[in-house]
Amino acid sequence: MIAAIVLAAAVQIQATDYALSLPSTIPSGINTFTFENKGAEPHYVRFVRIAPGHSIDDFIAWQKSETSIPDWLISSGGIGTVAPGMTERFTATLPTGTYAAICTYPAADGTPHVAKGMYAALQVGPEASPEPTPANEDLTVTMHDHGFQLTAPVPPGRPLWHIHNNGSEPHQALLVRLPETANEFQERLWFTKDSRGVRPGVPTGGVVELQPDADAWFSVELKPGRYLLICTVLEQEGRHFDLGMIYRFTIE
Repeated sequence: MIAAIVLAAAVQIQATDYALSLPSTIPSGINTFTFENKGAEPHYVRFVRIAPGHSIDDFIAWQKSETSIPDWLISSGGIGTVAPGMTERFTATLPTGTYAAICTYPAADGTPHVAKGMYAALQVGPEASPEPTPANEDLTVTMHDHGFQLTAPVPPGRPLWHIHNNGSEPHQALLVRLPETANEFQERLWFTKDSRGVRPGVPTGGVVELQPDADAWFSVELKPGRYLLICTVLEQEGRHFDLGMIYRFTIE
């Protein structure tokens, strides 16, 4: 596991309904992103690397085709869903290549946001990012198959999380705040029903699809309340949170 890092300057990403605004080119290696949701719906950012020999035009054609994900699209992690008005700071490594930044969160009618035009082309590299500045994380979360291991209780405010995937498959570390009117089982059922209908919980950021042996860092404001840290990846045995990847905590 490598030391915590934060870059002095951050790549700005802004979400609206239904568009992503970000630079067309960023350096390869470790980058820090400031993701701001200016829309009226929840949004997130998944980075998808497009293999050599294909282009963003191929990606656009594929996403209109409604066919299964081709092997030339490579999931490369990203920023967890945040509610309207929220901001997440996210640090991770992206290798040189051509990417699509997308949001597939479901709209009220069930249509993924990407189908409404919520994607943007992104070229990473070939120039490399500068050396990162060390920073101390407030806690480290190690993900394994299937559970979370935290080095400290989750503090209030805007803690810096260090996420490391020690498992054999991709995992997520997603934060959900539970309003007084909602409970954990209603939120889990919403995912089980393919994210249809009104969501009980409030998405509060995190990390999506972190690959094995990879690291990411994020910070987001934690308001007082009850929270879940979950992985929603679906496999044959069920959702990962049903297999043990769920952690409950409260911010006073």
